[in-house]
Amino acid sequence: MLSNLLKKMFPTKDIIGIDIGNYSVKIICFTEEKKVLKLKDWGYIPLSIKPDTPPEEKKAIISQEIHTYLKKKNIQAKQAAASVSGNSVIVRYVKLPKLSKKELGLTISVEAEPFIPFDIKDVNLTYSILNDSAEDGDPKIDTVLVAAKREAVQDKIDIVSAAGLDPLIIDVDSFALEALYDRIVPKDEKSSILLLNMGRKVTNLSIISQGVTRVVRDIFIAGATFDKAIAKVLKIDAAAADALKKSRSVLVSDEDKEAAIEGFDRDGIAVSKAVAGVLRDLYTEVSRSIDFYLSQGVDHSISRIMLSGGMANLGNIHKFLSAEFKVPVEITNPLAFLPEPPQNMPKDVLPALAVATGLALRKMGDWDE
Repeated sequence: MLSNLLKKMFPTKDIIGIDIGNYSVKIICFTEEKKVLKLKDWGYIPLSIKPDTPPEEKKAIISQEIHTYLKKKNIQAKQAAASVSGNSVIVRYVKLPKLSKKELGLTISVEAEPFIPFDIKDVNLTYSILNDSAEDGDPKIDTVLVAAKREAVQDKIDIVSAAGLDPLIIDVDSFALEALYDRIVPKDEKSSILLLNMGRKVTNLSIISQGVTRVVRDIFIAGATFDKAIAKVLKIDAAAADALKKSRSVLVSDEDKEAAIEGFDRDGIAVSKAVAGVLRDLYTEVSRSIDFYLSQGVDHSISRIMLSGGMANLGNIHKFLSAEFKVPVEITNPLAFLPEPPQNMPKDVLPALAVATGLALRKMGDWDE
């Protein structure tokens, strides 16, 4: 989306969606047969990279992992979509003067500069017009601006290119999730849905109303935050905390709590207490975004939450968040729209494939408006 390579033409079925995270690389590749989309292949590649590894060496390791996987699976497709998120990306919903598409294209940098906290020369900038509006009687257009630091975009291009692929789209995690939403949510659903994609270092938040993303935010409460909290309580290192987190659940019901006490599961109780504290911090941050959304005078409040990312596998996390938000919380199956469910895919891998699936569903022209 954000690179100048976007202008090239390519068939949708040839796109490999590659979600390059801090903990793993997720890969999705579809093929289309008689206008029916089918899963061609998928991959979940854990990364074991030391924190002090130099950036260029880290990029080379990730590229080699991707290249090795594609070769092993004999995937011939060469065109790929990757994405960026976190501190390197800013998304703003703003009202701009009513201009023609041509006029806005020529002046977008000037119009956007007041809303972007980066040097405008250091970012890739794109926009999409949502609809016409007005402000104090003057005609305006509601616009979403997306600015990504050139360095972050180039890093993803470098990784994908070194893996032997053509990086045709560099998207944003939250908008890749919107592409997925279009596939797995019924077209006639009128309510507003909150998407939470919880990764290793960042949780991507999107609020989508009637198919249009209205709020986008990256929250820096994610998998590593849970590990840090567990490590502090139990006085263990982060790796041990991560392993313990995967073997325990949040104690939500009275029955769960009583069972843990009766079983003298001290580690389980400690893990639950640490995780619950982090989840309450996440609840506070997400609630602020919901309040902002509701302050815009919208017709629909949040009806449900769709949870994805590796942290969606934390035991009982959906029950805990449902109790906090007072709305249903479901674990997302990003491949639910396929006519045939994938074979031999571990259930705990599915939620982590959400961004990669959205990337693989991207079409040319999504942002070329």
